[in-house]
Amino acid sequence: MTGMTTPPPIAIIGNGCAAVEACRGLRESGYEGGIDVFAAGSLPTYNPMLTSYYAAGKIDYFLLFPYGESNRVFQKYGARIHPNSPVTALDADAATVTVGDAVFPYRRCLIASGASPVVPPFPGSRLPGVYTMRTVEDAIAVRKAMTRSPTRALVVGASMVGIKLVELFWKAGLRVILADLAERIFPLAAHPDCSRRIESRLSEKGIEQRYGAALERIEERDGALAAFFKDAAEPLAVDIVILAIGVRPNLSFVDGDQIALKPGVLVDTTMASRRPGVYAAGDCAQGMNLQSGQQQIIGLWANARNQGYTAGCNMAGVRRDYAGELLHNITHFMGMDFVGIGDVMGGDESRSESGDGWYKQIFYKDGEVCGANFIDDYHNAGLLKNALVKQALRTGPARTPADSEFSPLHQHLLEEVLAFRGA
Repeated sequence: MTGMTTPPPIAIIGNGCAAVEACRGLRESGYEGGIDVFAAGSLPTYNPMLTSYYAAGKIDYFLLFPYGESNRVFQKYGARIHPNSPVTALDADAATVTVGDAVFPYRRCLIASGASPVVPPFPGSRLPGVYTMRTVEDAIAVRKAMTRSPTRALVVGASMVGIKLVELFWKAGLRVILADLAERIFPLAAHPDCSRRIESRLSEKGIEQRYGAALERIEERDGALAAFFKDAAEPLAVDIVILAIGVRPNLSFVDGDQIALKPGVLVDTTMASRRPGVYAAGDCAQGMNLQSGQQQIIGLWANARNQGYTAGCNMAGVRRDYAGELLHNITHFMGMDFVGIGDVMGGDESRSESGDGWYKQIFYKDGEVCGANFIDDYHNAGLLKNALVKQALRTGPARTPADSEFSPLHQHLLEEVLAFRGA
């Protein structure tokens, strides 16, 4: 038949795990058309949460790339990858994306552009010797900096990323200072009681800590860096500064008048934005907190994968919903294991117990478990997380009882997790 034209491809902005899983969702849902993937850089898909492990020498380089050290995974799904092609504009009215001088039409578009480290605008935040930790390039730069034999390091950000850098410098024998504007370590994942225990252990290992400390500027002085804190009499002299204070979504190419942002792209359970034909997934999209029912950016690998796959299915015309994610953090550092699961701040009561090097604190709201903190007692953390997810699905905003029933074995194991040994 003459006069027929091929429909434009689906455009995917970004090449992180949400992009890969979207391609998988598209093909497994029967979509046979074209897919254009626009990558800002040349590296294949990597896990940003592993970059601090590579910087610390805990994993080999190839382990940064869960889908392999090439873009072959996109070829597997018949997608055309455009490396070094940062999208500069998304025009939802014209259904086009712009890369440099080139304009690409699309039939549907997925925003999966990820996030970048927050670099505060204070003076000196971009001086040589000041680093962030998010990208593979960041990790390589920090590893190179360690070859210059520094002796003093400042880590700004008492976060999961920050503590891994503290461990890196501590193991290398540096004097390490951990600072944060927050009043304690892990302020979002740990209850104050748990935070104090972690801080005490860090002090015992020689880590200096400054909380409620506002870094105002950094200067170069006598071949070193001088970090000036508000209300501090003297600047802190260090060789390396790491800024690990959070990330913000990469959405400079998005017109906020066309697509609702807060600050990530607002999406529903199908990952569709409020603009027909435009979807979003990963660290640039709002996710659903299963417990609170509120939308927020959830920087978890599992969340990005699930959102990406859900978006792919729906862009192919196959309805799929993703209810959301339970907040959780599990990390090992300096001989300690820390777990934060669920809501550790919104409960109306808690119960704690400690033993030889371990600590457990369970939080309750309206008589039901809502969260937990563990130190060196992590073995059943996965079970508790799954139980809280099922509880949230049964009683929370998603309310899908058919998918959230406990088996007798599951209930028995859950009771063991919650059991207090001194009871």
